[in-house]
Amino acid sequence: MHVLRVVRVLLAVLIVAAVVGAGSSVLSARPDLQKAKRNVDSSWSVLASRLDHRYELLSKVDDGLRPIAGPVHALVGDVDGALAQWRDSRTHSGVAAQVGAANNVEAVARRLVATASASPRVRNSAAALTALSPFLADTARADAAAGFNQNVASYEQERRGPARTLIASVLGDDSIPILDTTAMPSSAS
Repeated sequence: MHVLRVVRVLLAVLIVAAVVGAGSSVLSARPDLQKAKRNVDSSWSVLASRLDHRYELLSKVDDGLRPIAGPVHALVGDVDGALAQWRDSRTHSGVAAQVGAANNVEAVARRLVATASASPRVRNSAAALTALSPFLADTARADAAAGFNQNVASYEQERRGPARTLIASVLGDDSIPILDTTAMPSSAS
């Protein structure tokens, strides 16, 4: 009988300790997650405005390459679709969807530049080369992207761990991808 009382007391103590531990995890994790998320949002707003400018330049590249037949012309439609997705996500979506759309635009832009670099038709088109030059020279996103990606890494670190992952998912702090900063292929010159 004495053993059963001790077990009941220990069980009650363990339950109280678990509840207190869970409560303290929630209370300590939430402010850290909120601060990390604010840092991501703030760095994204700076980066997104730079990407808006970059994608305006890409739109001009797209227009300059549109009349050129061949594989480059086939990619022009992909660029149009990616830019439309970017514009839509900027007005209707959260940061994670916007980053996904930006990654899509960057991937299509790399394919377009690589194809244009290999195209004799592009190398012989002054209008196409004139449109490509400002886009390839635009490096304003690099520093902002590095800062954004660092803030995302910190945010994701705050989301890690069994308790924090659960807390983050319950509180709506979903994962955010980093911006793909893979370099553009060499220019068509």
